[in-house]
Amino acid sequence: MAIIISEKETRKLIDMPRAVKVVEEMFRDRAAGKMRALPRRRLKGSEKQLNIMASWHAGSDLLCLRAYTGASNTITLYNGRTGEIRAILNAAYLSSLRTGAASGVAAKYLAPAKPDVLGLIGPGWQATFQVEAIVHACPVRQVLVWGRDPKKSRAFIKEMSGRVSVGFKESASLDDLEAESDILVVATNASAPLIDGRRLKEEVLVISMGANQPVKHEISGELIRRMDFIVTDDLSTAKIDSGDLIAACDQGIIRWEDIAPLERIVANGAPAPRPKKILFQSNGIADEDLAVGRYVFDQARRKKIKTRSIAEI
Repeated sequence: MAIIISEKETRKLIDMPRAVKVVEEMFRDRAAGKMRALPRRRLKGSEKQLNIMASWHAGSDLLCLRAYTGASNTITLYNGRTGEIRAILNAAYLSSLRTGAASGVAAKYLAPAKPDVLGLIGPGWQATFQVEAIVHACPVRQVLVWGRDPKKSRAFIKEMSGRVSVGFKESASLDDLEAESDILVVATNASAPLIDGRRLKEEVLVISMGANQPVKHEISGELIRRMDFIVTDDLSTAKIDSGDLIAACDQGIIRWEDIAPLERIVANGAPAPRPKKILFQSNGIADEDLAVGRYVFDQARRKKIKTRSIAEI
């Protein structure tokens, strides 16, 4: 018997602090060899594109299939022994939550010692999760926001001021935001680099997650050249999806073998002394979907919430 868990129900069963915790535990399991995964693959239809990726967790023996296209976005959990479908979850909220949580984990381990200022480029839907996760993980006191549309930036600030207890300020320019940020998040759909790193602080963590296809670019090769340490959530996915890292490797700016997986940092800690300029490239991976999906599934059963059950598909 499989259960169907709606977006409304997922919001009741997991929040950002819990998501950061379960995603951190997942990276620790990756480091221990308890997970297997398939990177994202894409299949184009006449107008829409189907995106699929999968993961398996040894402890729970759950297989996770994440699939999304257009407005359809699901996580399906299977029993790894019998193949039975255990749950189908609406992932509209969960997919953004886990992306934010991954940045929260990265910030916990990789941010400068006293990260007072979080800079944000791209005040959209994903940015709300980025701010929640990083403010939860680090003692940030102020968030600087820059967007192409000042009205959207101000609306974002108004919304988020009621959700997290930090100060918000609209940044006058990208240059100012880059120069003032201890943690700098780029969350856009840009196809050309927005920043080049010339004005970054001596110690900084840059987080990029929008360039998740080879044709997408958020940060320049020059910014990547200035980094002392580069980390990603999954190297296999980065090699086929991270537009900025692919370009930098093709140009000889960096080498794939010099990029560290986040699970190694979670398991062993960041190198000591801490590298001054660090880049975290987030791709969004099925292991993260499995982590939050599994938690929601377990909570739904434990709390016996009202869900729709189906005998067969």
